[in-house]
Amino acid sequence: MADGKKSLGIIGLGAFGRFMVKHLSPYYRLVGYDNAMPSPDLLARDGAEAFEPGSLAAAASCDIVVFAVPLESLEDAAVLAAPHIRAGALVVDVTSVKVRPLEILGRVIPEHAELLGCHPLFGPQSGKNGIASLRVALCPVRIGRERYYKVCDFLTDSLRLLVLKTDPDTHDREMAKVQAMTHFMSRALREIGLEPSTMATRAYEKLQEFASIVLSDSWDLFLTIENGNPHAEDLRKRLVGELQKLEDKLEASAVERVG
Repeated sequence: MADGKKSLGIIGLGAFGRFMVKHLSPYYRLVGYDNAMPSPDLLARDGAEAFEPGSLAAAASCDIVVFAVPLESLEDAAVLAAPHIRAGALVVDVTSVKVRPLEILGRVIPEHAELLGCHPLFGPQSGKNGIASLRVALCPVRIGRERYYKVCDFLTDSLRLLVLKTDPDTHDREMAKVQAMTHFMSRALREIGLEPSTMATRAYEKLQEFASIVLSDSWDLFLTIENGNPHAEDLRKRLVGELQKLEDKLEASAVERVG
């Protein structure tokens, strides 16, 4: 490149794809692609103007290719991108789960490219005031040692992130607890509608804060977190079961008092 920057293609310009543009543009020549390109006003609002709108082929032929699409769209996007991915390229996924997307990419992406699973443990909402000191999980499934450490150096030295190395299954087991459970509970609380109250206790205010966690999350992201994680369903059922047990105990206690 004339400016010496490597090229980085972002396939998927939803909320997180746009969020990446803002943080990566100082370091790479960015090429962005989405089936429905965001409007200039939306890009400007998110501080994500600094990229070249391009075709899928242009984004997929960059030095680094990042898939930032919903899990349900990943295989279709990868199949279309695969013929354009150059030898020696680094392909990265940033979905919130790792077993399924890395299985898909490992099967579809040509072996002449390297593959790295990446899960930034933050998003546009939690990173709105800066991403320094936030955490990112990496799953180095098909990448050379030297390149992996270069990625780690960039994330820690340039973006000031805390890197956590893991494998796909361990990642998803942890995310079932850390993410799937919290998003499930947060969305349920939001649906109830916790109105402000002049008598609010600190605990109630915490519940309101907790309900706002998913305020800016898309339904596609929720589906990825819940249905895309092979370990999430069991925990959700256990939670619902415990809530039902509590309700049953309360009902039984009420009947005993009446009796």
